[in-house]
Amino acid sequence: MNSRTLIRMRSFLLLALVQVLIFSRIHLFGYATACVYIIFILKLPRHTTRNELLLWSFFSGLIVDVFCNTPGINAAAATAMGFMRNTVLATLTHKGMPEDFVPGVKTLKWGGYILYALVCIATFFTILFMLELFTINYPGILLLSTASSTLLTMLFAIVAECFSRTR
Repeated sequence: MNSRTLIRMRSFLLLALVQVLIFSRIHLFGYATACVYIIFILKLPRHTTRNELLLWSFFSGLIVDVFCNTPGINAAAATAMGFMRNTVLATLTHKGMPEDFVPGVKTLKWGGYILYALVCIATFFTILFMLELFTINYPGILLLSTASSTLLTMLFAIVAECFSRTR
């Protein structure tokens, strides 16, 4: 294994551990839940192959599902987010961008990074809460949960980006 893979595994395990031990137990106002482990998926390099991206996404969601007793909804939502991540990046970047960049403020600037993270996080939570509710008969709860959780996770993604070494 090379050093990049070890660094990825370390950050993956750290974010999954923080998610399972701390953030999975916090539900602000009964609706907002932060899912900080998806920041790992957001920060994977652009040149990550689709198969590798889907595997990282699936296993990160699966680990949270196993420890939080949620039957596969995090794995499904994280895999869907991983599936559409490169498409979102391709629409937000220009042709002259190097293929090996890491999505962040340094490469996408603040506006691009916020738009990229917002689209990915909103997609993740929309799928997560639709699978959790398993109905669209409660659009108010779905919309409130999705919006509040997206904003809360977005706040943590911005804070993580501010403290990131790749700036």
